[in-house]
Amino acid sequence: MNRRSFLKQVIFLGAAGFLTYLSGCLGQKPSLELQEKPIRIGQLTELTGGLAVYGYSNDATAKAAVNLINETGGIAGRPVQYVVEDTATNPTVGIRKMRRLIELHKVDFIIGSQHSGIAIGCNPLAKEFKTLHFPLGEATSITEKDGNRYVFRINNNVREQVKAGIKFAVEELAKKWVTVVLDYSWGWSNEEEFKKYAEQAGAKVLLSIRTPIGTKDYLPYLSKIPEEAEAVFFANWFSDFINFIRDLHTLRPDIIKYGPVCCIEGVNLEPLADQVEDAWFLTWLPRNLEGYDTEFHRMFREKVGIDEEGREIGDPSKIYTVSHCWAVWEAIFAIKEAIEQCGWESKEDNPELIQALEGMEFKESLSHPQGDKFLRAEDHQAFMQHFVDHVENGKLVTKKIISIDESIYPAQVDYTKEGF
Repeated sequence: MNRRSFLKQVIFLGAAGFLTYLSGCLGQKPSLELQEKPIRIGQLTELTGGLAVYGYSNDATAKAAVNLINETGGIAGRPVQYVVEDTATNPTVGIRKMRRLIELHKVDFIIGSQHSGIAIGCNPLAKEFKTLHFPLGEATSITEKDGNRYVFRINNNVREQVKAGIKFAVEELAKKWVTVVLDYSWGWSNEEEFKKYAEQAGAKVLLSIRTPIGTKDYLPYLSKIPEEAEAVFFANWFSDFINFIRDLHTLRPDIIKYGPVCCIEGVNLEPLADQVEDAWFLTWLPRNLEGYDTEFHRMFREKVGIDEEGREIGDPSKIYTVSHCWAVWEAIFAIKEAIEQCGWESKEDNPELIQALEGMEFKESLSHPQGDKFLRAEDHQAFMQHFVDHVENGKLVTKKIISIDESIYPAQVDYTKEGF
């Protein structure tokens, strides 16, 4: 390791972390043959189709993470190669591309997809091919009935999100709600979890509405909202959200609006003007840096190329999915940390790697800029802090940070009882 690499590694890990890293390297230096064999990380992402704005951000984030790791000594002294496949935001294509990553590209690990339906379809392949899979979709079932021991989720899920924000929603916003969600797995999960936790918190869901993806006219659906409804919980994205918020503003301009940040990720709010003004969003990492202005959040944005308002440095027309793409970064570094902890060399060592990840804790750092979190051993689900943003003069303003404890719920499965 030359002087430049040494200094980068000290800055990257911190003094204490670097000593641990260095002692591990000295004690378990890989063979020359192993040093020359790269660790291959694949990503299933939406470079085209309805979730392409996520794919652009996720791809750029993965490249930045891999570049930083390779600049600072690789993983356990080995270089990392990154391979990406486009799912086209299509479950059938996504499953085929999962096989392509494993069988053609011979990847060791797979991150993605952001699409819950694709993630659910790909999870069985992870077990079949004994390849660790880190999906980014947020449907709760991904780390419950649709998961297995080879699946880990570094980002949060719908149940976790709803539980984290429900106290704020019921105590500070409204007691009488209507839900409006997209008619597919992610939307269903939002509808189910919000109704359950809202009613447990003393609120009431008066009506649940599901809308087809690509709905252009929301008026027939929104006209069903009861007059006594005080607030709408929504779960839709991009053109669906834009059409929804336009028609909701037409029918019920004063109704309280609250939903997950997924609805507006990558969306420029300024043209929406008063339609989105005063809306509330539960977020996983604020779009605007001032909402969580920490040393490591700043460094993460610098490495990926994201400015303080969430736009691409050099091309402000591109708005990053900041509240989601951090999970790609953190998944790659979780892989690195687990490999260096257990001495993984190939897929034959996946049982040891899985056991290292089960129950693993991550402290806020450049490797984990979103904040402290842990991977629950039983269901391989990560738990973390959340944020509440409010739209003020067309800008997202962070009003509240919700602690990890508010998001935790009992595990519904125990993958540790599964074999390898």
